[in-house]
Amino acid sequence: MSRLANRVEVFYTDSYSDACRLRDAGYEPIECAFGGYGSVLGPLAMDHHGTESHRSGVAIRACGEFFGQRKEDPRFVVTGTPDADAVLAIVALAGLVDRSCISDTFYTLVDRYDRDPIGMDLTREPLGTALLAFNQTQLPRGQEGFLLGIDKMVELLTVGLPAEKVRNVLGMEKSRQQQAKKALVLLIYPDGTQILGEMADSPVQPGETPPKRVALVKGSVWGFDLWYRWAPVVVSWSSRLRKITVGCPNLQVATECFGQGGLMAIYPRLGIGWGGRETVGGSPRGVSVTLHDAQQTALELAQLLGQPTGLSDGEPRRTL
Repeated sequence: MSRLANRVEVFYTDSYSDACRLRDAGYEPIECAFGGYGSVLGPLAMDHHGTESHRSGVAIRACGEFFGQRKEDPRFVVTGTPDADAVLAIVALAGLVDRSCISDTFYTLVDRYDRDPIGMDLTREPLGTALLAFNQTQLPRGQEGFLLGIDKMVELLTVGLPAEKVRNVLGMEKSRQQQAKKALVLLIYPDGTQILGEMADSPVQPGETPPKRVALVKGSVWGFDLWYRWAPVVVSWSSRLRKITVGCPNLQVATECFGQGGLMAIYPRLGIGWGGRETVGGSPRGVSVTLHDAQQTALELAQLLGQPTGLSDGEPRRTL
């Protein structure tokens, strides 16, 4: 049971209509983006996905202008995974720690890593090991994961990371990088050519541009910071969550691959419920998908490379 469960109420849902109902009942939605349905926003507009991508990150705004705004009524509705950005926003809005415990350096690092982690090495960033420690915490999807994440975030902010644990955190990060490199399943080219992961060429060096193709990975760990060195478009299937995440390293690359709007242009083609931001998104919430589904997604995206579609309001081509 979460140590802070009696100080904050978190309701998890994969349903757009439930999120709307809870919002109307006074819960503040945190990153409640539901693909083609859009985002469910409360008075503080705590989302920066999809059509809300023009907004600053939720941790930035929660730790800045809105700190403590929900201290007297700490009720939140959430969806998706309990990442550091969403969890820190809840901690700040609910005033679960003193404002002095959250340095500008930390919450801006959380925001940067959430938006564009490519090229970032947290082992070299100020307070990066604290963020690594949070990211390495096993947080299940759902209410329990968010509550455990809140406990972990509060512990890191108030107690810090003991020196004896730093070496373990750094060792786990090295292991993550090694597992991520082994996760590559296929490289798929626009002409349909497929290369098995074990037959793939070496990833490009940081700062270099990989060939225009799609990388399909079976991710047991998060590894987009490494996978983008193989391809500008990554389709990751999580065997634990049974969901697909699609990503490009930045907006420029997403636009070059798929036209104006980046990945926003292709979500309608992938099916109802697909969505996210211009550079990262995924399969419908609450829908279990297979590695075969991920491969079909990767094949379709490879065919679209170099054929800018632009934003489309047309009917989706397929559903999972």
